[in-house]
Amino acid sequence: MRLTNRSAFWLLLVVLAVALAGGAYAAPQTDAKSSAKRTIHLREASATPKLTVVDIGDHGPSAGDHVVTVDGVLDAGGVAAGSMSQVCTLLTPGANIFTSTYDCTGSFDLADGSITVQGTFVPTAAASTLAITGGTGEFAKARGEVVIATEADTITIDLA
Repeated sequence: MRLTNRSAFWLLLVVLAVALAGGAYAAPQTDAKSSAKRTIHLREASATPKLTVVDIGDHGPSAGDHVVTVDGVLDAGGVAAGSMSQVCTLLTPGANIFTSTYDCTGSFDLADGSITVQGTFVPTAAASTLAITGGTGEFAKARGEVVIATEADTITIDLA
């Protein structure tokens, strides 16, 4: 087989096209929906959410005690948007469970998936900021922060 300049050009063009297509296929794919920056505004559904206190060790607030919280969440328009749950471990005891410092792990279960969070929470603080550690569904690659304003019962989820 004899290659001419013209056939060599076409062969080179085909090889280049295959290489580019393979590189595009091998490149990391991103999910524009889950990686988009956005803010979700929620509010706790109950003025006083259900708390379950697991008293471990000394009677009364002591390091290692757990507080489990479950509540519904509403969107900015007041419509049910899902639920939230968290398990908090008491780190620094205060005079009562509400003045203590906790390390919390929790999740927000929303229509399009869940968002998991972790961080320090102080019930009497004006606001506590927790890290978004991941999620499922639309939030599978979620990162960012959640700010919980205690008195206002508002939750601001900033997806990075």
